[in-house]
Amino acid sequence: MSEQEIREGMLLAVWDEPPLDFDPDTLIRRVEQKKSRRRALVAVGVATAMIAVASLALPGLLPRDRDSQLGADTTTNSSAPPTLSVDKKAQRIGDQLAQRLEQQVPDFKDIGAGFHSGGRTYPPYSTSNAQKRPDEPELSGFVYFTDLLGPTSMEVVAGKNQPIATAFCQSAVLCHEVQQPDGSVVTEIELAEGADISSSIVVRTFRSGYTVKIGAYNYNVSTQLGLRQTVPVRVGVLTALVTDPAINWE
Repeated sequence: MSEQEIREGMLLAVWDEPPLDFDPDTLIRRVEQKKSRRRALVAVGVATAMIAVASLALPGLLPRDRDSQLGADTTTNSSAPPTLSVDKKAQRIGDQLAQRLEQQVPDFKDIGAGFHSGGRTYPPYSTSNAQKRPDEPELSGFVYFTDLLGPTSMEVVAGKNQPIATAFCQSAVLCHEVQQPDGSVVTEIELAEGADISSSIVVRTFRSGYTVKIGAYNYNVSTQLGLRQTVPVRVGVLTALVTDPAINWE
């Protein structure tokens, strides 16, 4: 017991009593009661502080249920990204071919592509309005470029129910098949007029029956004009284009 507590106890003991009537037991009892009240007040203060801290931390400790308001900000958008339309997919393939052709033959200029879905592209840049036949391709188009002789193009046709690759080999000077690691078969074909190559054609046939044909000719196939002595692109470049792993044909 501190001196201050004894002093306060003595004052309390004689506060309402005559000076001569002093009881030491009463003094000690009142001091103990005062200490108990102080301890109770301190305990109440500590408990109040703990409740306040717990109330602030409670939202962070509660599980954030996706259906609750607390978990509303944790929901994620699980919807799948929208798929490309067939026409956009066709044009994307054309753009990829133009980019790869520029890498294969840096001397070519003005490289571009025009692709669409739903049948062949017929010169001059129009499509048939007739009902689509079973053997019509799913997409077709041209890759345009300019070489030392002038502007020309290659034709690309892709889809199912297309003529088999060996049909081009009847009068070919080259007809060579190359098995690919994914199970598809690439057929390289070259046709000649006299001593010069008039057509370079590469056909890739997938296991599903989907085929891709890329052809370069001794004329501008997109306009049926611009006759030249030989083809602007040989089968080596065409094979590199049709087997490029970055192009998703199917």
